[in-house]
Amino acid sequence: MTARQSARSQGFEQLGVLAAIVVVVTVARLALLLASNIGLHGDEAQYWSWSRELAWGYYTKPPMIAWLIGATTAVCGDAEWCARAGSPLLHAGTSMLCGLIGARLFGARTGFWAGLLFLTLPAVSFSSAVISTDVPLLFFWALALYALIRVLEDRVPAWAVVLGLAIGLGLLAKYAMAYFVIGMVLGCGLFREHRWFLISPYIFGVSLPAGLLIIPNLAWNMENGWATVAHVGQNANLGGPLFHLDEAAAFLGEQTGVFGPILLAVLAWRIVQLIRGRADRREAWLFCFCLPVLLIVTIQAFLSRANANWAATAYVSATILVAGWAVTNARLWLAKTSVGLHVAAALIVGVFFLDLPGLEPPLKSDPLRRMRAWPETAAPIIRAMERDPERILLTDDRKTMASLLYQLRDTPFRPLMWDYNDHPDHHYELTARYNPSPGDRVLLVAKWDNPHPILKRFENHIRLPAIEVPIGADRVRVLHLFTLDGHVTP
Repeated sequence: MTARQSARSQGFEQLGVLAAIVVVVTVARLALLLASNIGLHGDEAQYWSWSRELAWGYYTKPPMIAWLIGATTAVCGDAEWCARAGSPLLHAGTSMLCGLIGARLFGARTGFWAGLLFLTLPAVSFSSAVISTDVPLLFFWALALYALIRVLEDRVPAWAVVLGLAIGLGLLAKYAMAYFVIGMVLGCGLFREHRWFLISPYIFGVSLPAGLLIIPNLAWNMENGWATVAHVGQNANLGGPLFHLDEAAAFLGEQTGVFGPILLAVLAWRIVQLIRGRADRREAWLFCFCLPVLLIVTIQAFLSRANANWAATAYVSATILVAGWAVTNARLWLAKTSVGLHVAAALIVGVFFLDLPGLEPPLKSDPLRRMRAWPETAAPIIRAMERDPERILLTDDRKTMASLLYQLRDTPFRPLMWDYNDHPDHHYELTARYNPSPGDRVLLVAKWDNPHPILKRFENHIRLPAIEVPIGADRVRVLHLFTLDGHVTP
């Protein structure tokens, strides 16, 4: 056996071991979802409701999350675990892609550790237990990065098409995929050996499939007043007071929980070395897909605010970069220690997701409380509607609406949404807005104790006993019920 054949054999062996670990971890994550008693978060329930009516766009997000949930629930039903099943499955694919990229850039050993590190990242372990738009985004980001490397190395047109498809599908998952284009321009423009790509016909092979995929979503936005694009602007929240050093500091601190403390410290060290001109060229190239994201989102946090997950795409290349540095510089003990810490954290998170009686996260604010006891919350509403099924079921809160849509999925009752300002501010005000008629008889499920703007629009209203459901230590979910009759036109 030649040295090249031996290296290839070792490479297959390393990636084979990684694949086996990924399968075991993914099966364990699916088993956790199946055993968990935690209900859908309001956002998850909203995504599920979107999946009942597949489209090319939705008010707050592109359509990929609805397509993903629609695909899994078509196979195994509408239970919470099935709605979330796409998360561990796609994270498994992203982990393998990180392994393939690491192997391509640094060798098979780095590929193994890159895939294992990504598989066990704190954010990945947590998001494997829920369904969110970041999951498909990270998968298509990793696929695009791998396809770009293959185009640059092999100059095969098919990989340019794969790259275009990955970028287009990534944009349909979340518009943050646009950061990849910035990284691609930097990674090819700053490195002389790759500049050919930016002026080659391969660019058309990338642009055409990406454009064909995103055009229907743009058309949907045009038909709906650019709803999704406007929501992205609202999230940026640059219309209020600017400059918040505390928000920027908080965002950077939260990255410890996203990437892990050891890996984040190594990444910071490599950034310092990059600035000093001492980074490996492979590291510098990977930084093109990491640093712009971190800088843009940190600036956003400083100007207004930023959620911890908004920089998630940075950690695909960052994981490979840190793994490559650790293997190349005999610092594998850092990677091993990180994996150990991350696995321990994942086991703790998994225990809390089982929602065992009397066991709650020892945090100031329990992040799981809003996902508890929704069947108990919906039961009195179902009984009230069954007693008077001719009433219109109405609510005044987006997440309450989403959760009720999910809980009432096997009943004939479908809630409608009250629009306070006669302007759609979210998906349900756009698609399920209550249009009153004088003879309407309504059951209102209100988040607010005194929804006066709604009550004053009816001749008669009767307050029913409120729904009060414990959702954790000293925490109670309260929803207020009213019967409304005789709508008054203002």
